[in-house]
Amino acid sequence: MKAITAAAAVLTAVLALAGCGTPAGTTAGRTGPAGTITVGYSQQGAAYSDLYTCVDEGVFDRNGIHVELTQLNSSSQMLAAVSSGSVQIAVGLAEAMASGALKGLDVRYIAVPIDRYYLEMWGATDIGSPADLAGKRVAVSSPGSQSDIALRTMLADEGLTGRVTVQYLKTVSAEITALEQGAVDAIVSQPPNATRTGERGFHKILDFTGYPAAANAYSVTGDFLDTNRDEVAAFVRSQVECTSLLKQREAESVASIRRHSGTDDQELATYAWDFFRRLMREKPYVDEELLRASFESAADKQDTTAPQDVSKYVDNSFLDELDRSGFIDSLYGR
Repeated sequence: MKAITAAAAVLTAVLALAGCGTPAGTTAGRTGPAGTITVGYSQQGAAYSDLYTCVDEGVFDRNGIHVELTQLNSSSQMLAAVSSGSVQIAVGLAEAMASGALKGLDVRYIAVPIDRYYLEMWGATDIGSPADLAGKRVAVSSPGSQSDIALRTMLADEGLTGRVTVQYLKTVSAEITALEQGAVDAIVSQPPNATRTGERGFHKILDFTGYPAAANAYSVTGDFLDTNRDEVAAFVRSQVECTSLLKQREAESVASIRRHSGTDDQELATYAWDFFRRLMREKPYVDEELLRASFESAADKQDTTAPQDVSKYVDNSFLDELDRSGFIDSLYGR
């Protein structure tokens, strides 16, 4: 099994990048060991169960690539790590990398396994519906994070903008502690993170899966894609294969979630597996409409104009080939 690398090593490179002011639009060469693809993600949880399964089941190895997973602390650190070349494939909210693209980074999206916000809100039992959130305090991780954007999307949809206090607490553990101590009334996170508060007297208020979004997007730089097409093809092939394993092999998938997601609880890991197996797409094509919405949101924050045509940021060719060949359907016995 490939070990998940400590974030500290990548973080050192990221901080060095921030200090030297690497210009937007530049892409440093790969800084890790030769032949290694480092995949970065910025939030602990089970949303990356496809990757956990790929690592634990040796799928990357069978497809001829060496992959290491590393967790960063924020989308801004992810952007810096991809720009520096210390991370080759970014996983997370499409908006994060879109913000870099608007500043000149050559970004290509190669897959979107989850096309909606994969979060839940857990909190006090007196909050039974979104309307009950008026006047309440809700904790999310950081500004611009998926939890922040999803919460604000829901509040706007429910007519609650400006009527709920949003608090940024950075980590899941800090959110849970604040909830238990009464400092906030609810928290937003992906399973099984917030789910565990059910054991402590809190309940699930709602989830955000009804809101479409390029919430779990895989992206690379154009430079890396152009010079490593075979490796990227092998990665995409591995991802769709591992999604099929995730959907069809409960025991192995739950074991991977327990090993990598931050919880060793069998019941919570099983809950998270069931949640994400329903959301993971068999054919994770990049939807240009959802990607355009991501660019528009990023542009609003930068006070700039989003491109109307985002097709140059999309490369569905790897999925097209797998789909046309019948490989993806074969994974499900079709």
